[in-house]
Amino acid sequence: MLKSLPIFPLGIVVLPGNIQSLQIFEPRYIQMVKDCMKADSGFVIVLQKESKENQLSILEHGTYVEIIDFNTLPNGLLGITVRGIHRTKIKTMEQNQLGLNIGTVENIQDPEVDDQALLAQYPDLIQILSQLKQHPQIKSMPLEINLDSADSVSYHLAGLIPLAAKDKQKILEAFDAGQRLNYLSKYFDQIAGSKN
Repeated sequence: MLKSLPIFPLGIVVLPGNIQSLQIFEPRYIQMVKDCMKADSGFVIVLQKESKENQLSILEHGTYVEIIDFNTLPNGLLGITVRGIHRTKIKTMEQNQLGLNIGTVENIQDPEVDDQALLAQYPDLIQILSQLKQHPQIKSMPLEINLDSADSVSYHLAGLIPLAAKDKQKILEAFDAGQRLNYLSKYFDQIAGSKN
């Protein structure tokens, strides 16, 4: 089912289940936040591509997010905290009179996988995420990490480690949890290899 939603192009990728703090200062995005809170709705964060001219260029896969907290920051800007809900694909996009990008968006459902069989192949990744969960900074975040769900493990682990935006985008665009876990496993193998 297609929905019409505000599109927020940024230089970051927010993965489903993950928490992200944002500073809002442009009037069009302040209005977007007000409208979303009034309608009890969210918006789509999408990675902005680097472009030579002043043309807005975005990737078509993004994440639908919902606002879970807001406050005024010490610098006077509006601060919001969002939680990634699910993946989306942007079909069309246009600007409204405020200059806000409004897109026709389709939800992407993650394919069903055999969680136990899949997770059994990646005990190291579960162990890394279990250790990350115990970190005081991560404990203080309202994350809902389910170590029995391949989707939850893959999205949360990718969201909590220092991956570049382009790598997080690959995780977002992966077909299913199996592809995401395989990608993360190779990432940690590379790190281990570079230390030896």
